[in-house]
Amino acid sequence: MGKSKGRIKGQKIETVAPSPIQFEIEENALELMEEHLALFKPRVKPADNKARQESPKRDHNSTIEIDLHGMTVDEAERWVIQVISRYPLGNEKRTFKIITGKGRHSSSGRGVLIRELYLFVIHRYGPRIERIEESPDGVRLGGEAIRGHFHVTLKGP
Repeated sequence: MGKSKGRIKGQKIETVAPSPIQFEIEENALELMEEHLALFKPRVKPADNKARQESPKRDHNSTIEIDLHGMTVDEAERWVIQVISRYPLGNEKRTFKIITGKGRHSSSGRGVLIRELYLFVIHRYGPRIERIEESPDGVRLGGEAIRGHFHVTLKGP
């Protein structure tokens, strides 16, 4: 029995290169794509700023949590100042956990608060900072921040 290379009992098999696929792009393709993607966006409840403003949370280690979810940069900066000013330091040290979120729901896909509030705290409270964690924006995995908060310990004047 002989070897057959591309032949079936006297017939030659021809290979044909596939022709490239061409798409027609509609004028409103971007709009259609955005509408389609909007179907898959997570539903986010509006931030309940009134409840948050009544009382910042304290955890068991006397760390004061400042939750900034759903706020703009300006609102978040004002809220941080307001909360920190409620706790006069005197000769004490206080630790604040500033929760910015990872920025998953921002329009750019990268959080703005996570970076801006870290810089704001350093600028505003620099001489009073006893200790501050590395910026959560500086540690990313797959383009996403792995933490949505940072701790800062402030000392009295």
